[in-house]
Amino acid sequence: MVRILLTNAYSARNRGDAAIVLGMIEALRRTTTFADAEIRLSTADHPADGAWYPVPTVASFQSLRTARTRRPAAGLLLFLVVLLPLSVAWTVAWRTRRIDLPVPEDLRGLLREIAGADLVVPAGGGYLYTTSAVRGNVVLLETVLCFLLAALAGRPVCLWAQSIGPFAAAWQARLVRWALSRTALVVLREPVSRELVDGWRLPVPVRSAADAAFLLDARPPAGELGALGDAAGLRVGITVRRWFRDRERQASYERTMAELVGWLTGERGAAVVFIPQVTYAGGQDDDREAARRVAALAGRPDRVRLVEDELGASEVKWLCGRMDLFVGTRMHSNIFALSSGVPALAIAYQPKTDGIMTALGLEAWVLGIDGLTADALRSKVDELLERAPEVRAHLARVLPGVRDQALATGRLVADAFEGRPGDAG
Repeated sequence: MVRILLTNAYSARNRGDAAIVLGMIEALRRTTTFADAEIRLSTADHPADGAWYPVPTVASFQSLRTARTRRPAAGLLLFLVVLLPLSVAWTVAWRTRRIDLPVPEDLRGLLREIAGADLVVPAGGGYLYTTSAVRGNVVLLETVLCFLLAALAGRPVCLWAQSIGPFAAAWQARLVRWALSRTALVVLREPVSRELVDGWRLPVPVRSAADAAFLLDARPPAGELGALGDAAGLRVGITVRRWFRDRERQASYERTMAELVGWLTGERGAAVVFIPQVTYAGGQDDDREAARRVAALAGRPDRVRLVEDELGASEVKWLCGRMDLFVGTRMHSNIFALSSGVPALAIAYQPKTDGIMTALGLEAWVLGIDGLTADALRSKVDELLERAPEVRAHLARVLPGVRDQALATGRLVADAFEGRPGDAG
């Protein structure tokens, strides 16, 4: 039986991350090669994620670090002085002499999972980027360490549909390029990343495919939330998030979104539903906090609903699919809406948003979060409502092909694992 370790998952409480992992598992199971594979998932939100996935979960370098410290400087020191050298030493000793060096038990467990896998597959998503030459380096180093340790252990690494870049410093880009050159396959999910990586001229196959989240099935939540989309009139779903480190820039973004909500509930007579994609409070990443502030600023409690429940990814997708229109800052909330046939206006905080919308032929329906204005939002929403039938027809045409692309990633990985060249793309 083939043993597969999926790595670099964030948290099932990010429903976009969960949708990607669930889509990966489905695509792998659909192949002859991996239909009966033993699949495990290494996740930053271990052990909590075990309740949300149909496969066993194990620790990750990020969960090992945060269990010891959440201070960035201390975390970087811990990684460089303890986790990195011990991991490399253990892997070399295990591969060359089958010596099990004494390391902390939780670290040994993760290293044994990597060394014992027949195939290591870093999860799809958009985590190979930086916004600072200083901040976030420990997460980037932890990410590429998974690739490198697997290669050092002699295990093939196939990177699932990923967005890559931008990078704040040249050395960060060089590090990622070097790590990817040690893989067996790199799959990219949008043209912005493909252009960047093509310029790197990697010595491994590079392919393109759709985000695995397009494979997620929707499921209605239990209780009264299951009737949330039954109200008459225009229903608009929204995701907001904390993005800016600068408090004034974050406040300006939230005021702008509140103006949109006020206009929708007032002039347009819409019912607005804030549907959080991420509720990972322990990771200081909870969309409900920003949603509460925006709703309070909008001041229309009779026309605004905040979903506070801890729902699964399939349930969040179902809610997004019950809207008539969606305005999403979270990219996967837009994918949930679009894959359900709902027109969406995406607010781009990273190039991945522009790239994915362009890949869908929907580049007209993107606004950048930097310099976002209420006037621009109102204008785009007006235009999107007017052209909604056209957008729905476009989605009906392209979505079957997008789902086929997402499923094809499983076949690309199977081909790479078995030494076949796979289809160019």
